[in-house]
Amino acid sequence: MRAITVSSWGSSPQFTSSHPDPSPSSADTVTLKILASGLHQLIRLQATGGHYTTKNTPTPYIPGADGVGETPDGQRVYFNSIMTGGAFAESITVPKANTTPLPEGTDPVTIAGLTNPGMSSWMAFAARIDPPLPKGFTVVIVGVTAISAKVAVQFARVKGAGKIIGVARNAKEMAAIADLDERIVLANDPGQTDFSSLTDVDLILDYLYGPAVAALFAQLKSTVPTQFVQIGTVAGNDMALPGDILRSKNITLRGTGPGSWAMSQYAKELPGLLAAVAQLPDMDLKVRKLEEAEAAWAAKKERTVFVP
Repeated sequence: MRAITVSSWGSSPQFTSSHPDPSPSSADTVTLKILASGLHQLIRLQATGGHYTTKNTPTPYIPGADGVGETPDGQRVYFNSIMTGGAFAESITVPKANTTPLPEGTDPVTIAGLTNPGMSSWMAFAARIDPPLPKGFTVVIVGVTAISAKVAVQFARVKGAGKIIGVARNAKEMAAIADLDERIVLANDPGQTDFSSLTDVDLILDYLYGPAVAALFAQLKSTVPTQFVQIGTVAGNDMALPGDILRSKNITLRGTGPGSWAMSQYAKELPGLLAAVAQLPDMDLKVRKLEEAEAAWAAKKERTVFVP
């Protein structure tokens, strides 16, 4: 079958027209005709062999952590293959438990491209916020120009946000996010950013971490409890956080990701997540054929969805 493969760890993913077909389905599995699968940042790391899900995986390896497929009886489903890969191909065999029926009329490209980016903020709201947020809550989204954060803007509004404040370095790109109520541009030295305009903040969703967040904490003058949920570490995996900030401010720190919530929770939330993703506005997804593997991997700022 046609597929994208990594022949050995450290080599670039390449298209092949002669990869063996997947193993036949059994009572607990199903073989899907793949309709669409997104090239997420996670997959770029998996394809190097450096992610924990691929460190002990033999090659040749087919990347692809999720997507939309069609069952032999014609039903369209979302599938998860994060632990095995295999989605960048014409077909895949997965456990039936790893499939979820799609809402009627759903666009496969939208689901394949945005479900994984949307998972982080959706699960933050579903599993990592306690107590519940007040009606019309205020949320600050740090690193708001990332695709995952743009989805978070939409989900925050769905969840009842009254004010959404974006924080990012690129002022022009942030200005194009119409659903933001306020914007704060990061300084060249993120740790010197002026966050003095922030008052009462109920929730912070953080896709950056590092000095910008430390500066935000230091300047925050919220008179209401603030819940902080760590999602991504684009600006670094560490942050210097003085103890007096935690003593002097009513901030609760949490993170979101597998481990902070159970996969059983994610499975329960998945139908709602898929329905919400189906309603998202256009996010400039780039549709490519499997044959365009090299071009897609080179376009690191592009949000690629492969359509076999």
